[in-house]
Amino acid sequence: MVSDYADRVDPATYVNDPIVAVYRDDLPNALCVPERVFWRLSHVAKGYELHLLPLLGGSDPVRLNRPMIQTLIDELCFVADRLDDPVVELWVAQLLKAAQTALWLPGDMHLTVEGE
Repeated sequence: MVSDYADRVDPATYVNDPIVAVYRDDLPNALCVPERVFWRLSHVAKGYELHLLPLLGGSDPVRLNRPMIQTLIDELCFVADRLDDPVVELWVAQLLKAAQTALWLPGDMHLTVEGE
């Protein structure tokens, strides 16, 4: 049976979406997460009454310090563990890599999250 919603779990569906940018202070390139995918993560996090992820992705940049980056990692893992969604798995893997790299770097490193 083919579902009318099968495109929701196809990464190609989100190629032309507006983006939520996730970037470090020291790098010129951002990780560009499709907005609808980021909102999916955010809405599920909100449903579980998580603290940080529901606050991210708006047009105002949010600069995360080390404790906030650790919270982001924890919340991304929690949300991803509850969903059977290949699109979420794809983007959470990339978000986790960016967050963990920022967390491991020495010094006063921040991660900024900013929607369009």
